[in-house]
Amino acid sequence: MTDQFQSSQDNDGENASIKPSSLLTDAASRRTFLRRTVVSAAVVAPLGLLAACGGATTGSTSTPTTAPTATATTAALSIPALSNSKVAFTEIMNDETAHVSFLQAALTKAGATPRPKPTFKGIKQTDIMAFANLAQVFENVGVGAYLVAAPAIVSKAYLAAAGSILTIEARHAGFLDVLLGKPISANGAFDKPLTQAEIVQDVSPFIVSLNGGSDPSGALKNDADILNFALLLEFLEAEFYTSNVPTLFP
Repeated sequence: MTDQFQSSQDNDGENASIKPSSLLTDAASRRTFLRRTVVSAAVVAPLGLLAACGGATTGSTSTPTTAPTATATTAALSIPALSNSKVAFTEIMNDETAHVSFLQAALTKAGATPRPKPTFKGIKQTDIMAFANLAQVFENVGVGAYLVAAPAIVSKAYLAAAGSILTIEARHAGFLDVLLGKPISANGAFDKPLTQAEIVQDVSPFIVSLNGGSDPSGALKNDADILNFALLLEFLEAEFYTSNVPTLFP
């Protein structure tokens, strides 16, 4: 079976190598997110309840009797306007900050050194529309990154943790997709992982310095390398939200 990261183990059970392989993805469409015209979305979901009773007979004749039809009810499920999304974006900001702390603790517990926080650029946004568009890109990249990394993780505990982060990143991405009037899943019923090279290409424009951290384009040889790779993405997302949410949503 071929995974995005191929891992092998020697006789002692240690990882020998984890290498990315190519996979057909629609990278061009992801990078056009910031150039599309975006509108806020409102979803109205009618919930209809309709019931009818059967007929009853009297004597030798049968007379169909229909019970009164229940009045159909409609419940409006509204997606908040972008400008009224402070609560949601604050929650996302807190989630990403928690992801950073968790990965740092996991690496330390495993006896590995967490990478230092990189220096970023170009993440401060001046308006909420540009902010939401970039947030949507980051969250969808995060989903693709965890989807490709998870199969390569050896430790069951770290795999479970990565899976729990993946589902949260997907919730963030789905919220932003709907908020911006885009398909909930651009890939249809089955999401697509990104290659390591694609992830690096997407995040590199926002990195000034790794501050001594490992090169994200290098080989990911073990769980510690994979978690440090994920930590780089979480650092970027956490910095992005903490730099924008408090000022754009006072």
